[in-house]
Amino acid sequence: MPGMSNPVSKTAWYCTGVRMQDARSSNPLVGDAWAERFLDDEGRRVFERFADLEYANGANIVRHWLIDQWLEARLAAQPDRRIILVGAGFDSRALRLDGGRWIEVDEAAVIERKQAVAPASASPNPLIRIAIDFARESLADKLAPHATDAPVTVVMEGVVYYLDAAAIAVSAKTLGILFPRHELICDLQSNAFVQRWGKRIIERIAILGARWRFHPSDPVAAIEALGYERRECLSIALRAAELKRVRVPAMMIRYLLPSLRDGYRLCAFARREPTLPSP
Repeated sequence: MPGMSNPVSKTAWYCTGVRMQDARSSNPLVGDAWAERFLDDEGRRVFERFADLEYANGANIVRHWLIDQWLEARLAAQPDRRIILVGAGFDSRALRLDGGRWIEVDEAAVIERKQAVAPASASPNPLIRIAIDFARESLADKLAPHATDAPVTVVMEGVVYYLDAAAIAVSAKTLGILFPRHELICDLQSNAFVQRWGKRIIERIAILGARWRFHPSDPVAAIEALGYERRECLSIALRAAELKRVRVPAMMIRYLLPSLRDGYRLCAFARREPTLPSP
């Protein structure tokens, strides 16, 4: 498989390494047995740069676990729900969660590696993998054959803060046209969080050639302005402390560190119904 040329795609190695580290631990949270299989020599070299980042890695695995919890709840209520992972990386949920009709979208190098290790045809759930060159190809064109009025969950995990505001607006418009009843699950970071708490991980990510672009003072409001309404938001840092995945007392984060508590959140947004003009 050729090496990854897209800097953001290289960060998928980091996230996969975190899940491998978790699965190898004596008390795994996610227990993703696929993570180690997806890592190749390049992936292991990339993850070595991040293996010592206790706080970032603890938050990363808790973020993944929280999304698992939300998706499992949705699939329990609707086992055939369509789930679209944009910037899927080495996500293995289609292989290990019960139910769902899955679409994974990412760069060709990621898709090729996943197909080599775990072909979509071998998934216990219906799974379609779509290769895209995010810099040159249209997400709308790639997803148009799968457009539907049925409820859809779109997951953009560890993706939004690598995009600029214009790209996020285009993505929101595309998803709204193709999937008018979709919900969006994504993690968001505020500028206060990035400036005070995010510097170490951002510096390491920058070595891969990727950089943070979207971290407004109120990222939740910025997403709502694109035609969404917030349904739920959780503090990733607080949950990481409560689950003892980081060595910071949960009470301290809850009451004394608001920029940490509220600055890095996992949110679920529903597409807002358009307001009809008065007769």
